[in-house]
Formats: sequence, structure tokens, C-alpha cells
Amino acid sequence: MGKHSRRKPSYLPKVAVGAAPLALLLTGPASALATQTDPSIPLPLDHQREGSLDRGVGFTSEGDTTVFRGFLTNTERNVFSKDVGDVRTIADVRRSVSETIETRDGVTARPDKVGALAAAKTSEAVKQGQREAVKVERYGSVVAGNETKLERTGARLTEVSLDPRTGVPTFASEDERALRVAEGTYHAVRPLPRVGVINETDQQLGGGLARAMRLDGGFSGDLGGVLESGRSSGHAVDVGDFAAVGSTSAQHGDGRFSGVLPLGVGSGAGYGQEHALGGTIGPSTGLVTTGQDVDLAQHGGGLTGSGSHTISGDLGIGDVASVRGTSTSSVRGVLPTTDPAQAGRVTQSGTLDLALLGQPTHTGFVAGALPLEFKRF
Repeated sequence: MGKHSRRKPSYLPKVAVGAAPLALLLTGPASALATQTDPSIPLPLDHQREGSLDRGVGFTSEGDTTVFRGFLTNTERNVFSKDVGDVRTIADVRRSVSETIETRDGVTARPDKVGALAAAKTSEAVKQGQREAVKVERYGSVVAGNETKLERTGARLTEVSLDPRTGVPTFASEDERALRVAEGTYHAVRPLPRVGVINETDQQLGGGLARAMRLDGGFSGDLGGVLESGRSSGHAVDVGDFAAVGSTSAQHGDGRFSGVLPLGVGSGAGYGQEHALGGTIGPSTGLVTTGQDVDLAQHGGGLTGSGSHTISGDLGIGDVASVRGTSTSSVRGVLPTTDPAQAGRVTQSGTLDLALLGQPTHTGFVAGALPLEFKRF
């Protein structure tokens, strides 16, 4: 199972970007929009519409396997605007649908193997977002938007073969399915150009199930699944060139199970969170981040666990001076066990970097317990 991956506009501090994507932009290439008035709308609105339909198919040969690949992507964008004096109202609506498919079919005839294979991978995604804005000429704007995305993926493989030398047949079957949904929002209030408050949020939920089976004179198989969720947010206050302050927060967790038939089953769970606060005031910049994560796994009668806590800070005054430090504490253990070295291992590490007028210095250490060790670098 895959894991969610985790994610600057110039007006945001670096810290306030990773929380949620700025996916929808109000502006676009003017030449790409076909201006027209929609007669179905009674109000005298300016309506700009653009869309595209991309598709393609192709066959290739890879050894004794024939591969077919195809894709289809449909996008649509509608921009409605209205000017009343110095006030302009804009509604930007975007939609997209995409699908990809890859299939593999082949027949093998060799002295050591005779068989047939069929496999397929599919991916489908639907995305819809809109953004509304009210702009006052020579002053600021208010913007609100949201985006929703639904994605489904799948893969399967079936293979039947025979070894002529031994006469042993083999049957293998694999199947994997995953579903993910995400929703994000964006709000910005700018009473003056380059001055304002920006907020972003993002929520994700996904899960998957995979199985595999093999018959080759015996039986073996495995089944696994995962359910993942996460959320993130970002907040920033922008005062132009004078100062900007932002913060981000993100949490994510998962629960999973796996089994290897007919031997046994296992399960696990994980949780993590990250927080950051930073900003700029004139030539000075500062950033503080913290992160924690915990992971537990069970198989049979054994339980393994690990966890860590990290805090780091970064402070700089232009090219004059800078200070950067990081501290990490981690623990890992196995229960039950008669080995004290596996029952619990604690590690502490840290680094400190200083720079004054371009002259850097560095120090760092790693200290471990059970068994005791200390290393400086």
C-alpha cells in the first residue's frame, strides 16, 4: 500500500505552504479563453469558457508480451465575471475527469516454461473546484474557494504456467484496489494590495485492499489492507515587504492488517503530526517546527513499536548571522523479548549550526542507550 505523500507562493512564509495546495488560480492565459455570453443566463455577465479533450492509445511489444496503453482526459473551465463601478465579481469553476489503462497479455513457450499471462492497471480521477472573488479597483479583494478530488485505482494479474521438465503446473492471481478522496478550501481577505490574511485547509481519506494467491503443488496467499486519513491547515498574515507570519499543522494516521496464509496474520497502526510557525520581519527570518510519530505492529504474539519526537529552529538576520538547531528523541522496542537490547532502545541526537558574517561552524552528537553509546560529529 502506498502512503500519502505530504506537501510557496511568494506572499506566504515558507512555513505556511506545506499545509494545503493552492490548486486553483484566478488568472489564466487570456488567449486560451473563448469570450462569449451565455444566453441561458439572464444577467449580463461576461462568460469565458475553455475546455479540452485529450486521448490516446497505443500498442507495444515487450518480449513475448503485448502491452496496450490508453488514456482519456477531459477538462472544462468556466469564468463568470461582472463589473459594477470599481467592484468586480468573479466566479471560476473548473472540472476534470481522467482515466488511464494498461493491459498486458502474453503467451510464453520455452523449454522451462509454457504459460499465459493477463494483467491490467487502471486509474480514474474526478476533480472539481471553484473560486469566487470580489475585487475592488485600487484596493483589495476577498477570495473563497474549494476543491474536491476522487481517485480510484486498481490492478490485477493472472498467470497460468507449466514447467515441462517437472510437469508441475502453477497458478498465480493478484488483485489490488484503492480509493481516495480529498477536499480542500482556501480563503483570503486582502483589504489592501499585498496586505491580508490567508487560510487553507485540506482533508484526505483513503483505503486499499490487496490479495495474492499461488498454487504450485501447494498453496500460499496473502491478504492486506490499509485505511489512511489526514488533515492539514495553513494560516498566514501578510503585511507586504514589512512582515509576514504563518503557521501550518498536519496530522495523519493509518490502520492496517496483513496475513500470510496459512501461517498467520498481523496488524498495525501509525500516527504522526507536524507543526510549524515562522515568519519574516524586515531582514530577520525565523522558523520553528515540531514533529511526532508513532508506529505499532503486531504479528503473532509479538509487538514491535517505534516513536520519535523532533524539534528544530532556524533564526537568521540577513547575511549577518544565522542559527539552526535540531533535536530528535526516538525509542524502539520489541515485546515480549528476553533480550534487553531489543526490549527498548532510546536514542537522542542533535545538531547546531552557527554562521557569523559568512563563517560557519557545526557540531552534532548521537547518544544511545541499551546498549550505551555516544558519537560526536
